[in-house]
Amino acid sequence: MVLKFNKIDNDASKNFLNKFHTFYLDRIQNFYNAQSEQLTRFSWSGNKKVMIYGIEVYDDNSIGHKANIVFATVARKENKLLFSNAIGVTKNPEFSKLLGTRKQLDWLINKEFIPKKLAANIINGSLNTGYGEFGNFVDYITEALANKWVDNEYKETLEIESKSVPITTFPLSKQKYFVDRYKFDDMLETINNTQFTDEFNQCLWAYDQQKWFLCASGLGSCLEHLMLIILQNYAHNGYKTLNGLGFHPTFEKYVERFRKEPINISSRQETYLRIVFMARNAIDHFNTGNTSKELCDLMLNGVSSIFNDYFKKSLENNK
Repeated sequence: MVLKFNKIDNDASKNFLNKFHTFYLDRIQNFYNAQSEQLTRFSWSGNKKVMIYGIEVYDDNSIGHKANIVFATVARKENKLLFSNAIGVTKNPEFSKLLGTRKQLDWLINKEFIPKKLAANIINGSLNTGYGEFGNFVDYITEALANKWVDNEYKETLEIESKSVPITTFPLSKQKYFVDRYKFDDMLETINNTQFTDEFNQCLWAYDQQKWFLCASGLGSCLEHLMLIILQNYAHNGYKTLNGLGFHPTFEKYVERFRKEPINISSRQETYLRIVFMARNAIDHFNTGNTSKELCDLMLNGVSSIFNDYFKKSLENNK
């Protein structure tokens, strides 16, 4: 029997999510002083959304014999609070002897009360336990719970960045970094190219999974593809920007075309494009996780900069 989760949508749940989020952000900003690319460590920073799950389970040692296993997954559109009552399936000796939230969660997963698909997307750092009625837990959310979530995520990513990236085989590791996808949504919607969107989303997926070499390789292709789209836009407006590119143009060919009318990049702009593109070749399996991540951050910002500096003009500039 799979547990059924019901969305809680009332004033209490909205207050819970707002208060929980405020505690979470305060920990990031005023304790860790995290800014810019450092925010990718945290799953609920910026405009990111989450779904918070509460599972009420039997607890032999607490008042009322009730506890709540709490965890979160990444959401795309809005923050949500979901609840499931598992008292009936956890009131037994086998479950009661388990010590620790992780072991209790594993028991629910192994017994197939929690779907494998949901389990695979649980944000590890968010896992925690609250005691008493779930309604009381929602009403009296504590700062300590949010602090522990943030601390867990910081600790996990710090451990990753302090050593060389291991060469691993599939299946991929669990997500530890969380790109703020919201800031790229407008870019992808404006470009409106299905192939580019698919390529870029695969890079974001690789970033989330700490597959820095894969991410960088993909972003290198995205940079070239975006430069091609920009040249195609100008061609549609009457410029001969596609002349001489050939069937399989390279980055050098794109830069050559960007030097000419109507784009006319300066030497400084060309240097920036080359730095961004060269970052792809600077990542290997012997870099520390921190170095590789920073190079991928540079390339992500590079795609965003090319979009802002050149793509929009290519739509407006008619010959």
